[in-house]
Amino acid sequence: MIVGMLPCPEIEDIILMTNIIKDYIYNLDIPLGTSKRLDCPVCNGTNTLSVTQFTDCIKYYCFHASCSVGGVIKEGLNLNSFSVVDDIARPNLPVGLEVEKQNWRKNNCPQHYYDYLKTNNCSAAWSNGLADIRYDYKRDRAVFVIKDGNKSVDAAGRYIGQGLHAGPKWYRYGQSKIPFVCGKHKHAVVVEDCASAASISNFATGVALLGTYLQEDVLYRLDGFKRITVALDKDATDKAVDMSLRINNKYGDIVDLAILDRDLKRLTEDQAKEILKI
Repeated sequence: MIVGMLPCPEIEDIILMTNIIKDYIYNLDIPLGTSKRLDCPVCNGTNTLSVTQFTDCIKYYCFHASCSVGGVIKEGLNLNSFSVVDDIARPNLPVGLEVEKQNWRKNNCPQHYYDYLKTNNCSAAWSNGLADIRYDYKRDRAVFVIKDGNKSVDAAGRYIGQGLHAGPKWYRYGQSKIPFVCGKHKHAVVVEDCASAASISNFATGVALLGTYLQEDVLYRLDGFKRITVALDKDATDKAVDMSLRINNKYGDIVDLAILDRDLKRLTEDQAKEILKI
């Protein structure tokens, strides 16, 4: 039995990752109650793997955006103790979302926050109210508030500073599986991150997976759209193809695939429309 949800990897890949992590972590000497940051042996990310030694287990996960390594080791590493988590860090918060929101600003933010919005074509969505984007002055992150209807239920923050203690690139403030949705159009574009979703909200509805896996909670939220385009980053093309087929199986022939050679949020509106065939 495999602990946790395994949406995409094949069983052979899971076994391979298990063996890699087993050999790697078993050679570490981590004192009880401490953590180490290391290079990930699966994605080769530099200092992206966090390993923590608890009394009864070892917890680990990789912060790299395209890596799915993460799990818990109990009584030796095998498939019974291996799990794969999302691409985004999901910490157990000691405080609620409402407390976290006390550190967020919407106005009088530092210049590099506005620069981030402009560089990633999010300024329009922010200024016209399609996206609720705040600045977390404590964590130095651009915070994309995730809503279920009109209710704020979660948030994802992108680190925008230059410091050495950045932590994960994306930080999930809560535990929900609800995607970040931005736009009011009948054409949904499934993307990886919140900024990409906001960047296209003027002419499509961006649906951010916050990773590269299509959870069931996200799949059913695509109901009602007249057209659905999957537009993941270039390095996730294989996953995008599989995702398109899965969506097509549920919603029929309204799904198409956009192969990206550049980051969607860095394109002009005309360039994005051309790639998305709008």
